[in-house]
Amino acid sequence: MTDRSWEQVLTGRSGAVVRRSPDGRAYAKSGSGRVRAELADEHERLAWLAEVDLPTAEVLDWVDDGETATLTMRALPGIAMSDVEPAAVPAAVRALGGFLGSLHEVDLEACPFQRWLAVTVALARVRVDEGLVDEDDFDDERDGATAQDLLAELMERRPRAEELETDDLVVCHGDACLPNFLLDPDSLQVTGMIDVHRLGVADRHLDLALAVRSVSDTSLNPAYGATAAEALVEAYGVRADPWRLDFYRLLDELF
Repeated sequence: MTDRSWEQVLTGRSGAVVRRSPDGRAYAKSGSGRVRAELADEHERLAWLAEVDLPTAEVLDWVDDGETATLTMRALPGIAMSDVEPAAVPAAVRALGGFLGSLHEVDLEACPFQRWLAVTVALARVRVDEGLVDEDDFDDERDGATAQDLLAELMERRPRAEELETDDLVVCHGDACLPNFLLDPDSLQVTGMIDVHRLGVADRHLDLALAVRSVSDTSLNPAYGATAAEALVEAYGVRADPWRLDFYRLLDELF
């Protein structure tokens, strides 16, 4: 449980109220409504991941009174991958590529969570209908479009994407952006992943699309860039399909 001595953390975009313990060893995320549902999803996934040999946050406490939920977790060691020094970028993207590869090798038959298109497109439609999509936060190439425009494009492209995902399903993080992976600043190895409420079985290109976009975006991650993005895909070790990379970036615009 948290108390008033816990410091509020103002970075991040989850919508949850995040607080850090005085000793920095634990974090608590709280919220109601949509955020409460996401915290419940994260709690379930963290419990499952505790049985899988991949590092992520340990759940210390879970409280849900039916209106507001609070998830308290032990802090992972390391720094956000978005905060590494430029000299460390080549090693960092190699480590991330290897980590994603390890995640995607987890037995998908054992994963109880689904994020394939039958699930995520339905969720995207609900978000558009309920006005939850931030139209001011679209990628540059979609600047000026509406959420309905993107949903229409998504639906047009969906049949091909569903056909392609069948042979490429893996356990995905679901929001594979640089801030969601931590790195040991000395060994430059991934120490774990956070914000796993979207984790589930999906086309591997879901993770690759968001990771490549995050690494390529020098406005958000100035130490990285296009060369680092190419190195990430090379380190991952599987040839990426450009059409699917673009499709899953389109899908993510609605989340």
